[in-house]
Amino acid sequence: MTRLRTEWIEHMLDGMDDYNRQLQDKIGLNLAELTCKTWHLTEAEFEKARNNHRIAIVPVTQGEGIISAFSQSVAAIVYSMGFQAFVTGCSDVDGIWEGTKQGCDIFFLADDTRYLALNIKSGKASDNNYATALGFINALKALMNKKGKDIYQEKILQIGYGAVGKEAAEILLKEKVDFHLFDIDMEAVQNVSRHKLTETSQLKEYQYMLDFTNQGGWMKKAFLHPDLLYASPGVPHSMDEETRSYYQDRAVHDNLEIGTAIMLGQIIAG
Repeated sequence: MTRLRTEWIEHMLDGMDDYNRQLQDKIGLNLAELTCKTWHLTEAEFEKARNNHRIAIVPVTQGEGIISAFSQSVAAIVYSMGFQAFVTGCSDVDGIWEGTKQGCDIFFLADDTRYLALNIKSGKASDNNYATALGFINALKALMNKKGKDIYQEKILQIGYGAVGKEAAEILLKEKVDFHLFDIDMEAVQNVSRHKLTETSQLKEYQYMLDFTNQGGWMKKAFLHPDLLYASPGVPHSMDEETRSYYQDRAVHDNLEIGTAIMLGQIIAG
């Protein structure tokens, strides 16, 4: 998991309404709707979950310590989906204890290695790496559907084969999506049974792209298909400012929102 910086997430505290409007405009779904679609939850099931669960976000001091605004940002995301959520005043194990005393049955917590959601009532757990991969695959599906395209009828390019990229490749293989793969570390992808790109000049051949890299500003407009549809959770953002502006209506990117929403969906789904 990439350790987030405060400046990457603090805007979410006041920006979730605007985020959901923009996501709806791009893919035809807001966060709650994307979550329901991903986990096959009906509106009634989701509403029941809203009423039946109380969520605690627990700050964790292990490793490099608490990231300012991280817990508050997670709470803002969950709250925007209609759930009761609060950040515990205590951290670590004491924060978990505080949450249980407040009647919480779902906990979000993260250290430098892993970001988890836990449902202590059902015993379910969700890992952010998997949830982020699944969420952005489904975001690209929805983006393509809105443009009249079907992910199962097109060739997709996946860039990046780190922790989230590996999860994504497994999902795409399982779903029998036709995809090619590009990573600067050719040894990392040598055992994946897919065509591998070797040069950034080849990116332009692909109209549909999932980007799981974490190096900022390397992706230039000249590298890319003019009608690109793009989804990425990468932090920092791969696209430089010019490229980001050019593709803003055809690209889904965020640092935390989709992954967090899909985590919540996984641990409330039946």
